[in-house]
Amino acid sequence: MDKTEAVQVEIASQSDVVKGARQKQVVGNLKLLDGGQTILVPTPSPDPKDPLNLPPWRKWAVLILVSAYGCTAVVLASGLGPIFSIVSASYPGQTARANDLLTYPALFMGIGNLIAMPLALSIGRRPVFLASILLLVAGGIWCACSKSLGSHIAGRDIMSLAAGQSEALAPMIVQEIFFLHERGRKLAWFIFIECVAQGIFFVVSTYMTSAWGWRWWYGFFTIFNAIILALSLVFVTETLFDRPEDASTGAVELEFNEKGDLETGGEIHKIVRVTTAHGVVLEPERFGPRTWRHDLRIFSAKPRWVEFLECYKHIGQGFCVPSMFWLLLMNGSFLGLYIFEASTFAGVLLSPPYSFSFNSLGYVQAGQVLSCLIFLPVLGYGSDWVVRVMSRRNGGNFKPEYRLLPLWIPAVVCVVCAIIYGQSAAHPKEWHWSAPVVAYNASFFAFLGANVVGITYAVESFPLRAAPLLVILCAGRGFISFGLAYATLPSIQAIGYDGATLVEGIIAGVLALMTVPVYLLGPRIRAFGQKRFAMGSSKEAEEQ
Repeated sequence: MDKTEAVQVEIASQSDVVKGARQKQVVGNLKLLDGGQTILVPTPSPDPKDPLNLPPWRKWAVLILVSAYGCTAVVLASGLGPIFSIVSASYPGQTARANDLLTYPALFMGIGNLIAMPLALSIGRRPVFLASILLLVAGGIWCACSKSLGSHIAGRDIMSLAAGQSEALAPMIVQEIFFLHERGRKLAWFIFIECVAQGIFFVVSTYMTSAWGWRWWYGFFTIFNAIILALSLVFVTETLFDRPEDASTGAVELEFNEKGDLETGGEIHKIVRVTTAHGVVLEPERFGPRTWRHDLRIFSAKPRWVEFLECYKHIGQGFCVPSMFWLLLMNGSFLGLYIFEASTFAGVLLSPPYSFSFNSLGYVQAGQVLSCLIFLPVLGYGSDWVVRVMSRRNGGNFKPEYRLLPLWIPAVVCVVCAIIYGQSAAHPKEWHWSAPVVAYNASFFAFLGANVVGITYAVESFPLRAAPLLVILCAGRGFISFGLAYATLPSIQAIGYDGATLVEGIIAGVLALMTVPVYLLGPRIRAFGQKRFAMGSSKEAEEQ
């Protein structure tokens, strides 16, 4: 046996070992670091039309546009609180029913996720995203021109169907154009841009409504959404892309000859993973170049209607995986506290002894900007840093549970703020006005933290089931927040501000403490999902 044959036998032997290890590997566990380089997960293909191969400026354009859409969607669906007193004054004698303007949007946002996400799997992300913005524009016009409270409520419900995609579809688009090692900070940028803009709009909203009336509040955001729609038609390309199963774990390998060039059929000298140093070589002559004509198509993928029903099946299976069900409850509990405070802070601050002016409420909401400024480096870049450090300590191997480690920060903040807000709202004469204001905005920070941890952990635990798992988290917490919104007033009447927030703080704290067993048992839970529901395999693999 000559030297060349010996090298080929050794490479073949190594390849067999790798393949065998892959077959036994628990879904979610993967090799992330190769020496000093980061392995690209998922592995980009040589096709220039692969969304992972978009130039950086184009990825940022997509991220900014989906963030802008998410901002206006959330403000329109959930940001009526600061101006609600002016809106309800337009419907004298119907104050109780006017509350439906605040409560029902959360329910319809959840329903919107249940409809839109299966559609996005079937016909692609781009048509569903564009249709959502168009529906948001139509809903804004409806609300602005409504002639009765019933019509106003119906318009907000339709509008909220479109707004729901800001919670699941928008982050899915973001995570599909970035690699695993950068998802934490890129999702944090998505949330940061969205929430900073929200804070600015909350300040502007009170002045805008005072000067123009609430109908032009809808008018302003409708015009803004029309601009987002026009820009998205040009820049937000389709992010649905079929790639082999081993590419989703970064297991694709490059073959090099002795000269260090990519080998396409000759003598192989070494095999390496696709890393930040050894990226793929694009092959436009084989796959065709990326063109504006391709990107401007509304439908880039052939409809796969079977995926629509499969998504509901996978949603049901996801509920049966303990870690995913825990994520839903934890996200719901953190959101529940924030919903309680968002629904009550105006009444607390407008009343004596705080006696805030109406326009000052917008500045209270603007405190969310500061929350985002802390959130981005701590839980965005910090999450990716923790993943890299822990993976290096684990021989370069990544586990999704590393994403759970920074959760202790929002957990502590959530519980502490629940107590402070409840006490300051129940006994305002004993507390400075800053207590409810800081607690309210810090609770928003805590929810953002639970949100980004939930999204990244779910997607990276079962990457081939990202869409249905995002539906569980986002639609599920939408239904939870709808129930909590209706329970706010009865709970205050029954046990007071302090009692209600204490109960919610205890629930959130207990669920946060469950992070410890989930971290320890996470690999076994993922193995259960892989074995019982084939959650680590593609549809084709399931059928074999």
